[in-house]
Amino acid sequence: MNDLLDSRQLKALIVLAKTGSVTETAGQLFVTHSAISHSFRNLEAQVGCRLFGKLGKKVILTEAGEALLAHAERILSEMRQAQVTLTDLNKWGSRRLRLAIESIFPSDFIAPVLLKFRREFPATVIHVETCPADQAADLLDNRAVDLVLAAKPSSGKNHEFLPLLADRFHLVVNPGHPLAAKSNLTRKDLTQHPCLLLRGCGHQRMALENLLYQRGLNLNITAEIEHLETIKNFVKNTHAAGLLPGWVITSELRNRWLISLRLSKKPIEQSWGLLHSRARPLNHAESTLWKYCGQQIASLS
Repeated sequence: MNDLLDSRQLKALIVLAKTGSVTETAGQLFVTHSAISHSFRNLEAQVGCRLFGKLGKKVILTEAGEALLAHAERILSEMRQAQVTLTDLNKWGSRRLRLAIESIFPSDFIAPVLLKFRREFPATVIHVETCPADQAADLLDNRAVDLVLAAKPSSGKNHEFLPLLADRFHLVVNPGHPLAAKSNLTRKDLTQHPCLLLRGCGHQRMALENLLYQRGLNLNITAEIEHLETIKNFVKNTHAAGLLPGWVITSELRNRWLISLRLSKKPIEQSWGLLHSRARPLNHAESTLWKYCGQQIASLS
C-alpha cells in the first residue's frame, strides 16, 4: 500500500459502520449506490485485504475493517480540528499566543502583563498554562506552546533564552524560628530543621547540594511543593525553612515576615526569562509580551 488513503473513502467507511447499508451510506453522502460500491472495492484493493463482509442483508466490517475504522475516526477528527484552527487563524486580525509559565511565577506577576497585552492585541487568543521547569524544553520541542516563562535551562541548543532577571536564592525562616537569630549556620542546624523546595527546581537543587557538599553540609529537604504561596505559608507558620529566589519574596523580606539566613559566601544564583524555539524569530506580539514581562519585573524590584 503505497498511496495515501482518500478521506472520502474513510468517511464512507465510518458511515457504513454505523448504518450497515451501502444504500443508506450512499444516501447520507449524497452519492449513488454504484459510486460507494466502486469506492469500497478500490479501498480494499489499495489496502490489500477484505474490509467488508455480509451478515444477512447487513454489511459488516471484518477485523481489518474494524482496525481501519479506528484510524479513520482519528484521522478525520484531526482533519476537522485542523480546519477549525486554520479558520480561526484566518479571521481578520486574529492570532494565537500559547504561553507556558513555570509555577514559580505568582498570579499577581502575570495578570498585569496579560492585561496590558490584551489592550494592545485585543484580537489575539491567549492560551496560558503552568508547567514544571523541567518540562519547558519538551513543550517547545513538541510545538505545544510558543513561549515559556521559566528559569534559564542548563542547556538548550534548540532554544533561545531572553533574560528578564537574575537573582540569588535565599534560605528563609520566620522571625520566631530557632535559626532566625543565628549569624552562622552549622551542619547540625541544617539537618535539624525541615526545608521546602519549589517543585521543578531540580537544577537549582543540584547546584545547591553540590555547594553544600563542598562544605560538608546538607539541607534536610523534606518536601517539594508546586505552589509558591503554599511554601511561604508553611515557612511563616512552622519551623520549616524554604529555599526561594529573592524576587518572589521581596515584600516578605522587606517587612521581615521572613528572615534570610546566611547560607554560604558564594550565593546560589539563577536567571529567569522567556524561552522560544530557534527555528523561528519572535513576532511583534511575542516581543511585546517580553517587554511587558520586563516592565513587571522592574515594578516588583
